[in-house]
Amino acid sequence: MQPIKIYNGPHGQGPNPWKPIIIAEELGLPEIKSEPYTSLNPNGRLPAMIDPNKNVTLWESGAIINYLVATYDKNLKLTYGDDRLEEKWQLQSWLMFQMSGQDPMFGQKTDTGTRPKRITGVVNDSLRKQRQKRGLSADEPVWLVGDKCTYADLSFVSWNTLLGTIFPGGSLDLEKEFPEYFRWHANMIKRPATKKVLEFREEGIHTMKDTGNQVVERQKDARQLPVYEKSLGVDK
Repeated sequence: MQPIKIYNGPHGQGPNPWKPIIIAEELGLPEIKSEPYTSLNPNGRLPAMIDPNKNVTLWESGAIINYLVATYDKNLKLTYGDDRLEEKWQLQSWLMFQMSGQDPMFGQKTDTGTRPKRITGVVNDSLRKQRQKRGLSADEPVWLVGDKCTYADLSFVSWNTLLGTIFPGGSLDLEKEFPEYFRWHANMIKRPATKKVLEFREEGIHTMKDTGNQVVERQKDARQLPVYEKSLGVDK
């Protein structure tokens, strides 16, 4: 199988390209992380993907995730089949919520952080209800849909890691304020494939030329920009 090429930004800090990269790694697909090639995407944004095995070019992270799962997850590692039809389609609801809720609200934080906290609260409450519904103990992992970690859960990971930057200086105690969310994220980043991708991303942020930190330092209004904090839960 030829590697799938997923185009990323030069410094690797943007969360969206890492969403399909995590899914590809979880599915064991060979992939290449590359700098942007904007002619692939009419919107001029990242990520974009080329799958030479199927002669498919796609853009938008959600579309790429859906493609990777539909094309390569034949063993239903990160999804459900038609025998669990409701759960299969609930995953789509959560993926759309990540794209329309977490993505813009985390990316355009208000001064008080009200909107990011609201999104976090929605997920936290849903996880709490799932725990109660499934009769799970506090030590058992709980997922957005059904009884396993899916692409819907994993689509939140790369934005979750930025909570330290969104709420700098410890202004959010995630474990105390949103305990289910905290445990959910911790369980996802323990997964070997996801952990591998996040560590690669963290290394890229700090070692690649023209990193996000360097860009901020050059900005005249750098004092108004958030200080980059270490990615939540990544031991780098």
